Amino acid sequence: MDDAIYRMLGLAQKAGKILSGNEQVSGGIKKRQGVLLVLTEDCSERTRDEYTRACERAHISIKIFGTKERLGQALGKGVRTCALITDKGFGRAIADKIDSRK
Repeated sequence: MDDAIYRMLGLAQKAGKILSGNEQVSGGIKKRQGVLLVLTEDCSERTRDEYTRACERAHISIKIFGTKERLGQALGKGVRTCALITDKGFGRAIADKIDSRK
């Protein structure tokens, strides 16, 4: 199931519907461009708290999923702590897949 989620994240990246990296994600949250923030399970507590507060202010959903290394690989980038999905369709599909794996 996890592989399907990573594939979907990769597809969203190829479609240009994901912001990743601290500057892009923070800017996207401030501009309310995102619909879903995927935050890795192995991120620091400080990072989790910081992004949670920012997303609550911007009314952006958050899902905790995966590891930094696997997220980076799925996006074709280096290690990534989070990814902000900017498309409603991708955001809903990825959130549904993450929820159904539990």
